[in-house]
Amino acid sequence: MFIDFYPNSKSKCVRAVILSFITMCAGFDLAAETPAVLSGTITHVRDGDTFEVGGIPVRLAALDCPENKTSEGKQVTKYAKRFEGAKVVCELTGAMTYDRVVGYCSVNGDDYGLIMMQNTSCKLWKKYDVFNRYGEADDK
Repeated sequence: MFIDFYPNSKSKCVRAVILSFITMCAGFDLAAETPAVLSGTITHVRDGDTFEVGGIPVRLAALDCPENKTSEGKQVTKYAKRFEGAKVVCELTGAMTYDRVVGYCSVNGDDYGLIMMQNTSCKLWKKYDVFNRYGEADDK
């Protein structure tokens, strides 16, 4: 499944319906071993492990970054903000956490999780590496 979102769909109701649809489809696709794909532009960076694609919040799978309320977290978020406006493709796991879908994402063809782990203080959170993308990297 391929879903493409653009920043012009700002209605909360529309976003809720779309988010529900994505979650439902991701669950069905996971059963078929084909993850749903969310593609678009990063419209907002919340912190190191969460950004929005066309207004849809995405939590990066297996990535553990310091919280924004810390100075380290603010540095990580500042680094992540360089990706606002970039094209992104996310393979959704079918999970949701709070208001966010969960997925593994690539920015301009490069794995976002690896970029963040290699260039910031973000770490692998192995227990949430459900697709086993990161193997035996340093983990939490």
